[in-house]
Amino acid sequence: VCLTCCSRDVMVKIDQICHKNSVKFFTGDVFGYHGYMFADLGEHEFTPPLTPNPPAPPNAFSPPSQRVVFCQLKEALAVDWSGEKAKAALKRTAPDYFLLQ
Repeated sequence: VCLTCCSRDVMVKIDQICHKNSVKFFTGDVFGYHGYMFADLGEHEFTPPLTPNPPAPPNAFSPPSQRVVFCQLKEALAVDWSGEKAKAALKRTAPDYFLLQ
């Protein structure tokens, strides 16, 4: 599901429905030079590309798959930015993030 031009409440509700049903969810919008994008891919498993030097034969070692668990939009928007734990993340967070709040 891909949403744009929706209110925050609608985005959160649709994401909850998608997450419950294991459906991948994307949302975003653009306001002039500022924009945002959020993805809730649920549990996403992938195999990173292996680029050995020199190239390995086809039957060579295959890298192990990796698993990433994405949070829901509601959780991402509920971060407490006043706590000690958030100070390091605050330095890496684009100021545009707070426009959505």
